[in-house]
Amino acid sequence: MKLRTWPVRLVLGCIAAGALVYGLTHGKLSEDEPKPPTLPASLSIWVYSKGWEDMVRTFGQRYPHIDVQIRSFRSYEQLYTELLASISAGAAPQLAEIHSFYGVAQLAATGAALPAGDVLTAGKPTFLPAFSAAFRYRDEDWAVPFGGSVPVLYYREEPFKRLAGHAPVLGTWEEVRQTLLLAKAPGEEVSKGYGTMTVDKELPWYLASLSYAPKETGGPAAERTRSALELWRNLTHESKLMKPLQHDRAASDFINGKAGMYVGSSDKLPTIERYIGGKFSFDLAELPTWKQEALLPGVHGLAVLKSDPERLKAAQSFVQEITAPEAQSALWNTVGLIPARTDVLAKLEEEPALSERLRRILSWIPSLAGRAPQYDDYERWKRTERMLEQIELNPQEPVEDARMLY
Repeated sequence: MKLRTWPVRLVLGCIAAGALVYGLTHGKLSEDEPKPPTLPASLSIWVYSKGWEDMVRTFGQRYPHIDVQIRSFRSYEQLYTELLASISAGAAPQLAEIHSFYGVAQLAATGAALPAGDVLTAGKPTFLPAFSAAFRYRDEDWAVPFGGSVPVLYYREEPFKRLAGHAPVLGTWEEVRQTLLLAKAPGEEVSKGYGTMTVDKELPWYLASLSYAPKETGGPAAERTRSALELWRNLTHESKLMKPLQHDRAASDFINGKAGMYVGSSDKLPTIERYIGGKFSFDLAELPTWKQEALLPGVHGLAVLKSDPERLKAAQSFVQEITAPEAQSALWNTVGLIPARTDVLAKLEEEPALSERLRRILSWIPSLAGRAPQYDDYERWKRTERMLEQIELNPQEPVEDARMLY
């Protein structure tokens, strides 16, 4: 028996030796062979505002291994409704631009969004309190603010200076009405539309701003809202200073000289300056006082949706990039968004070359107050739009329960 086993042992030994030689030779050669390239991480971002091209380009230069796919929507409402649908379908992006107007609380309730504290793991900058408050719901921040704007009154300078004999005083709505009525007198100004004003399409924001008082609820808040609705009715029907249902064309009407005043957002300033050029002189003032005790900002933020670790890491890198001081300054200079970081704002205020218009906008920041999100914000927003539309169409339209408006 022992003599018969030696051939088997010999064969097994030969096999083992061959395997060892093959492993040494081919293993060494495999180290010299080129390794397959690492696949880029993909990052899907949904946005609705302007100015993202430069931001994505800069991010791509710094993070070439991340493939950014950006999808633009024509409005925040379209993005918001499709975002909720994508979450239900399990096809949400990793990042979505959201606005403080509505949707923050409802997005948090889906369970698909990550708290901002889980995103800014490399350190959270100090943001403007009014900007952070706009995304805070149930003791968590559900988006990272990166910029915002305030409602302002743009106006043509020359005709009102000529008619009044001095620069117009526009601190209250009564002063606005008196100034516009000067241009309603028979003459050349009437045909050019100097005696009319126009309001941009984010109507619930402007209405809420006219009656906003921090931490006020119940009856007093409803009374303030009713008063703002009456002002709206007066501007449209009694004074006839605002043409009804022209809000989609508000900015273009002002730029083209069809309106003497325009209520819009401060981030429209670069666009207005570019398209007006030297056609006529204009200036801007703080939103005139009615019943408000503070300015209500509109805040842009990035919400991070749950994803796999690789995409989540890419999303975190992008959030860190857009909240960096360089990016914050770029957004202010190119698209007019007020930076969210307090340290960036402090440096901007010290710039000697800052224009008087921009300096004036920055001077209003201490007056900002954050509006806390509510779960039914979107429904309130739509209800307010319908209410204002009916008031503009019908001067006898009764005001419904103002507590249910935005």
